[in-house]
Amino acid sequence: MCQSSKTKQALDELYLFIERGTPDGHEETFRDAADEYVNVRAGEVKMKIIQLPHDNFTREGETLKISLTITLKEALLGFSHEITHLDGHKVTIAKSGGQTTQHGEVMRINGEGMPKFGSPSDSGDLLVTFTVANPETLNPGQQTLFKQFF
Repeated sequence: MCQSSKTKQALDELYLFIERGTPDGHEETFRDAADEYVNVRAGEVKMKIIQLPHDNFTREGETLKISLTITLKEALLGFSHEITHLDGHKVTIAKSGGQTTQHGEVMRINGEGMPKFGSPSDSGDLLVTFTVANPETLNPGQQTLFKQFF
């Protein structure tokens, strides 16, 4: 009876710490970590960071962007909305009465963007683009009020 022996091959492990704010496409190189052969030096292993899309935020470098839909009433009279940031903390986006908001207007919130690569205690900015949702219809009472107002 022929008995075959199984050999176990040990796999090396590589660990990569991904710093907050690491940019899309960033590469880390592990020298002498790839296979080696007789009379051939071990090669390099390269790992490339690939950023996955997010449902609410888009990223451009250290700048984060988000779109926020507000009502016509909020656009005219002011509003306060709370959004959940990527790391889970809450950010309040607000405008007080007397300051109208235009459709497509962009608000910059300093320091609420992505952490800066190499200096994670500093952050870029958050850009909030407003979409004003106009009502599809007005009832007669609303029409009268708008006619009086305008």
